[in-house]
Amino acid sequence: MDFSLSEDQSAIAELAQKIFLDQVTDTAQAQQHEYFDDALWQTLASAGLVGVGLSEANGGSGMGFIAQCLVLKHMGTVLAQVPLLETLLAAQAIEEAGVVDTLAKVAAGEGHLSLSLAAGLTLDNSLVSGELMMVPYAEGAQYIVVQANSTLLAVSPDCDAVLLTPQRVSNGRSSFMVTLNKAPCTLLGDADAIAALQQRQQVATAMVQLGVAEEALRRTALYTTERTQFGKPIAAFQAVAHRAADAYIDIEALRSVIDGAMWRLDSGADASLQAGAARWWANETSHRVSHTAQHLHGGIGADVEYPLHRYFLWAKQLEFDLGGASQQLAAMGRHLARHDQSGITL
Repeated sequence: MDFSLSEDQSAIAELAQKIFLDQVTDTAQAQQHEYFDDALWQTLASAGLVGVGLSEANGGSGMGFIAQCLVLKHMGTVLAQVPLLETLLAAQAIEEAGVVDTLAKVAAGEGHLSLSLAAGLTLDNSLVSGELMMVPYAEGAQYIVVQANSTLLAVSPDCDAVLLTPQRVSNGRSSFMVTLNKAPCTLLGDADAIAALQQRQQVATAMVQLGVAEEALRRTALYTTERTQFGKPIAAFQAVAHRAADAYIDIEALRSVIDGAMWRLDSGADASLQAGAARWWANETSHRVSHTAQHLHGGIGADVEYPLHRYFLWAKQLEFDLGGASQQLAAMGRHLARHDQSGITL
């Protein structure tokens, strides 16, 4: 098992890092009042990053799941307000189902996709009904990928049977309550397709959380080496150093678990437990690192004119988007209870 990146994967990561750092600065974020950074979205599409996981036939580069995750980590580093996580995941599910009519447009930046695998929908005679809360970037999406009756579906929000109601979430992300009343849908797959998409969603979200946590700790390390008290930088005090060291250990543990889960998913193997473990570590890390960063920044960390608070809000939003750490641990326990444990490598 070799987790080293290929030359192409490293190049994709470097390209993503450059674009995000160039276009998403603290100043730009403070002045950003829109929930969708369309200029950044167009740049990402022009660079081939929106379609990085799609096949060349559908306007992508066929780089696979690991490349998608590498791009998402850098999105998390700068807290970019674009539907990249949802689009990458939904596009792969749609492509695997053979529904390709909109994928080339999405890869070119001419649209985006949304995703919500929460319970709450029912399917009857190819029409889906129900209500979903806090669906990201639902407005303007070509499709929203959802599940109902153990079936993976794609629903177009641009029809009379779909009502979108704006909702506010902690990190300012574009979110909507989606109400469906016998909305037409496209079949994408069965329960196995849902499970595969859920695993990818867990790991991809964990990768965004890794980017958020890394940057929060980097900023904290910089601040504590510059902030002086009692004649020396506060980083020189043991209590401060220990908190920062614990945060670093959390981040490196998360990185290791994500690497294993990414490798299994990229190779087509089942990663039920590995994806769950990555998600659990990501939630624990998000909680501990975000609180450490706030604590070590003191009062300035709570100043809304200082950028650190945005990392706290993103960390908390991502921590609970798919359920908290306790819920994830319980889900892993149920999985182990349902399956023969012989031969399973945790």
